[in-house]
Amino acid sequence: MGKTANIATLGYAAFALTLWLACMGPAGWFESSGGRLASLLVVQSGNVLLPLVVVVLGGCVLAVAGIGQCLGGRGLDALLFLAFAGYWWIAALGQHAWSAVAYGPTPGFVGWYYALWALVAFCLWLAAWKADMARMLFAAGLCLMLVAFALASWLHFGALEVLGGYIGLVAAVLGIYIFAAEIINDLHGSNVLPLGETGNRATPSD
Repeated sequence: MGKTANIATLGYAAFALTLWLACMGPAGWFESSGGRLASLLVVQSGNVLLPLVVVVLGGCVLAVAGIGQCLGGRGLDALLFLAFAGYWWIAALGQHAWSAVAYGPTPGFVGWYYALWALVAFCLWLAAWKADMARMLFAAGLCLMLVAFALASWLHFGALEVLGGYIGLVAAVLGIYIFAAEIINDLHGSNVLPLGETGNRATPSD
């Protein structure tokens, strides 16, 4: 039987690209429109690409990668991809819904929303200790980013949202590194780019 493709590369590439493009707004790189409540989906004036990126890459492609990881028995990546595919779908649909009404969720509710997702990321971080250092740092970045967004919503402190945006950008870079390491190591059959394996992953494609 031939070797199956390592679909983790697809998942981390889609996640990292979505995260980078979505976090540029909270980091203050672009002028936002419609307020600052949807911290990971701040749509710049006239920018129709960001919602499409979130739906296609963050929602659909990430979900496909998660299903592939489920079928391959790789629980950590499967949970990460499927959970945050749901997150990106909620973000995109929420942005669409808010554009049709004159009000959105209260900052207090948004803070709890981010806090609960931070708890999910924290659990993934704990699980990643059994995987490798790169995945552990990626999950930690997601957790810290979401905590920063939660605190920004609760405290109405814009600097925390900017901090969360930059943490998200760093996490996106880590995701790109994991993508590159997975595909390069898989093609070479050796650890050209180290992921900091703990010894529980026997091969680069596990």
